[in-house]
Amino acid sequence: MLTGSRSLIIWESSNLIDWSVAQKVDVAPQAAGCAWAPEAIYDDLVDAYLVFWASSMEASDGKGRGMHIYCSTTKDFKSFSPAERYITRGANESIIDTTIIQVGNKYYRASGDGQITIESSEQLRGDWKKVSTLQSLGLELTGKDVEGPVFFKFNDQKRWVLLVDQYATSGGYLPIVTTDIGDTSGACWEKLKAEDYSFDILKKRHGSVLPITQHEYDFLLAHWGN
Repeated sequence: MLTGSRSLIIWESSNLIDWSVAQKVDVAPQAAGCAWAPEAIYDDLVDAYLVFWASSMEASDGKGRGMHIYCSTTKDFKSFSPAERYITRGANESIIDTTIIQVGNKYYRASGDGQITIESSEQLRGDWKKVSTLQSLGLELTGKDVEGPVFFKFNDQKRWVLLVDQYATSGGYLPIVTTDIGDTSGACWEKLKAEDYSFDILKKRHGSVLPITQHEYDFLLAHWGN
């Protein structure tokens, strides 16, 4: 379960329709067991992308493997800096499925570590502090219920969505909407009811939401239709 490819598979496109041949890039440390759920976010401080993923690693006490978030930087998604451990909950503990979003001058991340834990920082490589969990917000969800969180913002609205995969019930994505990711009371968070959203026939899991321009939208619509 905790072994697999240490590589990322990367495609490139200039128009979101025509895509390059897949490129395989080894990113995880040699001793790592996998490279799961990668994401990337641009870091202005170093003028490069921070790429991060989950990898398993043998604990130093020899008592099993822990899952940790590793990271690397790249400017071109061809060459990557050596992997570094980015987030850990302890040598024998597990953290997976990290997602990060920038809101103003702050960054927020959500990860699966037994809970879906939300943290904040003013720098991607700075000190992070715990903000909340979905359970502490009164949403009655823990890591036993959901995984694979992903953040995105509604266009032209001060509202954000945290999508979580209802893997325990094979329910696909569940949208949780907030007007303040930093809220700790739960007053600004709403778990949508099934009748309030639709992902059509296919269940969506472990994806991401990509902002596009009006021109890109029109181009995609002209190519693929409705």
